[in-house]
Amino acid sequence: MKRMYQIFILAGFLAASLFFNTTLYAGEGFKIGNTEAKVIPWGKITLQYDDNVFLEENDEKDDFIIVLTPGITLEWPFSDSRLKLDYHADYTQYIDYSSQDATNHYVSGEMDVKWRDVDFLIYDKFTHAYYRPSTEDTDRIKVDDNRAGIKAVFQADRLGVHLGYENFTRDYKSEDIYDAYDRTEHIYSFMLTHKTSPKTDLLFEYDFAQVRYDNDTARSDSDYHQFLVGAIGEVTQKTTATLKTGYMFRDYENDVEPDFDSGVLYADIVHKFSDKNALKMSFERTAYESLYGVNNFYKVENVSATFDHYFTRKLMGFLTARHQINSYPRETTEGAETKKRKDKYISMGAGFEYYLNKWMTFTLRADHITRGSNFDVFEYDQNRVTFTAKAEF
Repeated sequence: MKRMYQIFILAGFLAASLFFNTTLYAGEGFKIGNTEAKVIPWGKITLQYDDNVFLEENDEKDDFIIVLTPGITLEWPFSDSRLKLDYHADYTQYIDYSSQDATNHYVSGEMDVKWRDVDFLIYDKFTHAYYRPSTEDTDRIKVDDNRAGIKAVFQADRLGVHLGYENFTRDYKSEDIYDAYDRTEHIYSFMLTHKTSPKTDLLFEYDFAQVRYDNDTARSDSDYHQFLVGAIGEVTQKTTATLKTGYMFRDYENDVEPDFDSGVLYADIVHKFSDKNALKMSFERTAYESLYGVNNFYKVENVSATFDHYFTRKLMGFLTARHQINSYPRETTEGAETKKRKDKYISMGAGFEYYLNKWMTFTLRADHITRGSNFDVFEYDQNRVTFTAKAEF
């Protein structure tokens, strides 16, 4: 009981802070001297009920969770460039299952720079968290992720040239058994675009990546080449889209490992039925690195959608849906069964977002999540109800 009081005292303190600070500062931030730079403190309170905290097939455990998120953002436009830095932390407290408590840290930065006829984007995002990194995972894992890169875009008349490099590192901080999955990825990209109409570009993209594990005796390193064609822009007057499809050749150095040589798809579509109604859809077919057994990767086939409807200028309702199939290339044994694992992940959600003013937003949502599998041990159902209040000071 003492623990519950402590949690609600913390939540009450942040709630009071949000209210009084938004009244004082109206979401404008604080300007730094005579420059255009400004600092924007912000905060968020999340209250959630989860009926299956550990994602168990049977004997589910439910709990109430409180997440306090203080944050601060720096925005600095100068000349033809812009710098943005952000830091925030999630202080997560479970009422009953304190073993799941976590303090997660997020630091990000990006700089847009225009130099002559070239636009550069330099970015870095660091995450120190205790969470589930993907739909493959049921256990929460401590990880340090860092994603940094640079993109350059040159546009001349109808022809555009895009170059990019990204470095991704994942360092597991949980039990020693996870050390075998620490890895670094180097991703190089090249894209050509051609403006075939005033609002539509055709594209050709080539990506090359190297995936290197710190302990290459436990997991197999790989290289992949990816060739894509597609289009960016307006499909119709009310529909905008980014469509890319092609083929990936993902080759593993260990001859025992199956390669992923298959078609891939990446698509994002937004259709505005009216000023009040919009549908957003995304499609993905590709391969992700895996933690499961002897499988180095799993194939992902994903479809997700969000429908937004504005009841008033300040009140928006939304529906969400997601269907994902994870397929594993190598046989594994669970209990008395030996076969290739295949999971079906389905989520459905609904909620409301209320914009009290330009600095305060309230969100209430409910989600139902199901994972089915040809191995019963990986199946679960989960229901969550989440309330969030966010303010920018």
